[in-house]
Amino acid sequence: MRLKSVFIKEYKNLKSFSITFDTDSFIDVFVGKNGSGKSNFFEALIDIFRFLYELNKGKPDIGFDFKIEYVIDDKPVIIEWSKSKLSINGEKNRKTLGKTPVPDNMIVYYSGHNEKVSTILSDYLSSFRPRVQKAGLVEMRRIIGIGNEYKQLLLVLMLVQPETSKPRAYICDKLGISNITDLLKVVLKRPYFAKADFQVERLDPITSYWNPIGISREFLRRLDRCIVRSSSRDEGYIEKQDIYINYYSVQMLINEFKDMTMLDLFIQFDNLKTIDMLKSISIDVTLASGKVMNTDHFSDGQFQTVYIYSIVELFKDRNCITLLDEPDSFLHPEWQFEFLDQVFNIADDAANNHVLMSSHSAATITSSKENLLCLFEINGTTVNITKVCRSDVIKALSGGHIILTEAEARLSINNILKSTTGPILFTEGITDEMILEVAWKKLFPETAITFVIQQAYDRHFLRNQFKRVELQHNYPKRMMFALFDFDEAYEDWKSLGTGNIVVSDPLLGMVKKLAYQYHYAMLLPVPNVEALKGQVLDVNDKPWGRGIDSHISMELMFYEESWGENARWFTKKSISCGGEIIEFQGDKVTFAKDVIPNLDPERFEIFRSMFEFIRDKCSLGS
Repeated sequence: MRLKSVFIKEYKNLKSFSITFDTDSFIDVFVGKNGSGKSNFFEALIDIFRFLYELNKGKPDIGFDFKIEYVIDDKPVIIEWSKSKLSINGEKNRKTLGKTPVPDNMIVYYSGHNEKVSTILSDYLSSFRPRVQKAGLVEMRRIIGIGNEYKQLLLVLMLVQPETSKPRAYICDKLGISNITDLLKVVLKRPYFAKADFQVERLDPITSYWNPIGISREFLRRLDRCIVRSSSRDEGYIEKQDIYINYYSVQMLINEFKDMTMLDLFIQFDNLKTIDMLKSISIDVTLASGKVMNTDHFSDGQFQTVYIYSIVELFKDRNCITLLDEPDSFLHPEWQFEFLDQVFNIADDAANNHVLMSSHSAATITSSKENLLCLFEINGTTVNITKVCRSDVIKALSGGHIILTEAEARLSINNILKSTTGPILFTEGITDEMILEVAWKKLFPETAITFVIQQAYDRHFLRNQFKRVELQHNYPKRMMFALFDFDEAYEDWKSLGTGNIVVSDPLLGMVKKLAYQYHYAMLLPVPNVEALKGQVLDVNDKPWGRGIDSHISMELMFYEESWGENARWFTKKSISCGGEIIEFQGDKVTFAKDVIPNLDPERFEIFRSMFEFIRDKCSLGS
């Protein structure tokens, strides 16, 4: 399923508005400041497809003229609604869609800030709700709104899959889950159709679950086969609260519903939500750190990729349009940087799903892999949309405070420097910054850090910053340190001039004083581990001399032969001439956020000499 073009005659501030989708990318990103028309475009799309879905049922005029073109299974479709007349593929005065293919579903993720979208979805849900009560009905809503209230359901559906399933493995990796309990907790409440005076009798099968009919009753009956009883907890029907608390065996669920796909199971639980019966669903998990927690304790930031991945995975066999209406709006900037990149990483599973995402976050857009983005701008009383390069979009959204250089730096370093004082240590990336901040706290728990640690977003930008004279001219006598990984970035370190080598021992972290006396270039210390030393040093403990021959990254600071987590985070890779090297594998952010903080202080000793050098230089001022 791919949209090709949309024309809207007049909807709110969209007047004679048209947009063309001229690439095969599974995702198109719309950017613009608040009020520029992005959300109005999404609202109009929802209205258009609701109109098409219900056209055969006599839905009244949509209220605005439109023309939409899309392709489903290589079949082009052009539908035009003008002056209350319907035209399909050039055939005028049509009364119904007939066999014209339409998307199987429209999935809308909304964060709750757009009341109009919430209202549209709520109205559609209300119209669909009575159909769930019909006996034998097995269908899902065409338009599915997925907000924060779906977090638990989506996550649980991924985790109750067999251990060998790809979705379960993906979610466990993203959230750092090492083990899943066999007990699923579901809380059910009185549904909308059960009148207040309807009484539930604990032992009466007729009144159980407030007497639903149709597929909901059958689904609940099958769920009952998976219940695990215990006298040590409240369970079953709790009369005082008018709720059911049921505990199910995950393995029994897998066996009971092996005839259902994950989407089928979603439909069944979603129908319980539709009739307002499903109150909560959760499962206990064990993190890689050993901490046991409930799935409802994960942060919104951690859930963002889970949302998108779950949607793509659930609907991968159906032709869909997915609207992500500012999914990053409530995220910390750190999560915004990662969000879009993670969405692109699941593109291979989205063959039938055209994702449209709106954002006004410059931080999110910096990670876009698309150079041309759709920018919404208000021109007088109309909204124009143009394809512009990413750097111009970011400047427009941030008022010039956030820029992209030729090396795609994510923030203006000048802006950072102006908003801070004192010495500053620049790292290559965000996870380096996160790890070093933890390292300082582990090594010097009673001492406040005396310098700022700030990412420079990649090694090229870090190198260029220290090659130019702007830093010393704009921030004279300010102590600055550039920390490079001991890998290909070794070439960047060397390119900053021969300099005056002030620390020559690679095991302590080589340091050279640059031409400007307040600036230093540093290399990560080499772990004193035989399996790693050879990746950067020869038999005389001297660097091999070329970045291409060097293979030490920040994460390898924590490699230990006896560490039980080695197999998860590190792998051995064969190289030319029959050798092999150890490399980091997995998600760097998950490693930095969930693993690093739980390590013992001794694991951070490798950074002590580096920190002491910086601290000493800061106190001396040169």
